[in-house]
Amino acid sequence: MQPLLELRDCTIRFGGLTAVFNLSQSIYAGELVGLIGPNGAGKTTVFNIITGEYKPTLGDVLFHGKSIAHQPPYAITKAGIARTFQNIRLFNSLSAIDNVIVAYNKNLRTGLLSAIAHTPAEMRDEKRVMDDAMNMLAMFDLTGVKDDFPGNFPYGIQRRLEIVRALATKPELLLLDEPAAGLNPTEKVELMQLITKIREELNITVLLIDHDMKFVMGMCKRIFVLDYGEKIAEGPPEEIRSNPRVIEAYLGEQE
Repeated sequence: MQPLLELRDCTIRFGGLTAVFNLSQSIYAGELVGLIGPNGAGKTTVFNIITGEYKPTLGDVLFHGKSIAHQPPYAITKAGIARTFQNIRLFNSLSAIDNVIVAYNKNLRTGLLSAIAHTPAEMRDEKRVMDDAMNMLAMFDLTGVKDDFPGNFPYGIQRRLEIVRALATKPELLLLDEPAAGLNPTEKVELMQLITKIREELNITVLLIDHDMKFVMGMCKRIFVLDYGEKIAEGPPEEIRSNPRVIEAYLGEQE
């Protein structure tokens, strides 16, 4: 079976620093995969390579078997890859519903002239986007705050809204960068349920980074581990939990 996403021998250097070295990794459609590692291991750099923020110095990135390694970020989003960020990047000057609507741009069927003329096709497009955005907010229990501004929201609601905005691009692959950061235990359980729902009900493949081992191992059937930019382990949670190299690099020395 062909991977949905494949990293082939990817290396990226910034001057004399090698941030990721010779990384090969496959993600298959329908999976929920975790990426873990200590601070500075290169995890977010991997996301930046996948989404076109960084171009690999060596190696290739394939999506549906086609190279995307040198595509700009907007083209990769259009191809079907979306992400959230470690530091939330919502538009605080826009309402919650407008934060979601702006992400539908790549899926609009009508163009600028239709919008200016306010043609029937453009009005149908506008209604379709609004209905879909409202459905997405409802799925994440956010309809009650649709007209409010993100800067007024608790952290957990901001996180959910950012995920909804990413989903509005209609991705096949969703990259979640530290989605549980800053959440309390109850919010983490709710987020675990939502991510599982995304995979099962929307049929979206998920790759996530998080430092909370319980959070990652509670959801992901497969996990790979980076240390100093190199993959040191891959497998199911029970194997990762007991892997000596992971314990040394990420969890601390065994006693």
